[in-house]
Amino acid sequence: NVRIGKHAIIAAATAVAGSTEIGAYCMIGGCVSIAGHLTIAPHTEISGASVVTHSIHKAGTYTGLFPLDDTASWGKNAAALKQLFALRDRLRKLEKTHK
Repeated sequence: NVRIGKHAIIAAATAVAGSTEIGAYCMIGGCVSIAGHLTIAPHTEISGASVVTHSIHKAGTYTGLFPLDDTASWGKNAAALKQLFALRDRLRKLEKTHK
């Protein structure tokens, strides 16, 4: 039930789970893993070896790979990584107020 739009390019060893919709003119690198029931916007580029776990609604270039680790550690690291930019901004504000 995967739907692939016209002129989409998908390189070798890419896995796309069921009911995913890939838009027209997408470029997907090799060894990409795409979870099921997702939508990939037209004109989206996905770098090789990326893992796509959520829909991409805005065209652009996306890259994402997280190193293999035991499940508990991986979950903690992934949660912390998602907050990295917000934490950086908070730290900068604190440094400015305490100079």
